[in-house]
Amino acid sequence: MKIQLENWKVQELSLSVLNDETRKENSFNLNSGNFFPEEDNKTFGVGFTVEIKDKRFNLSIEATFIFSLEEEVTEEFKVSNFPKINAPAIAFPYLRAYISNLTLQSGFDPIILPSINFVKLSKED
Repeated sequence: MKIQLENWKVQELSLSVLNDETRKENSFNLNSGNFFPEEDNKTFGVGFTVEIKDKRFNLSIEATFIFSLEEEVTEEFKVSNFPKINAPAIAFPYLRAYISNLTLQSGFDPIILPSINFVKLSKED
């Protein structure tokens, strides 16, 4: 079965600078999930929510990634590892690079997110 990342989009973005204060520690929170649009049974999506609390700013991003299949999505596919593990692993590097470039172009040191083990993350759900 041929599967392809068709497109992705940042749905929501918030970057707020901590003007006269700084944090002692940074934090990073990532949530991901998948969805299957009813109007197109040959696509599915992966969504990410990322919250970063840097020493100098807060950053919150919601992004969706749309994948297309050459065949219709089946119930078997929906519960398989691909939408839960493989697709997020394919999509995450795009979001990771976006965040690094966004922070750099906003005048901060670039945020380089860690690699994520989506196999481990799927077992925690």
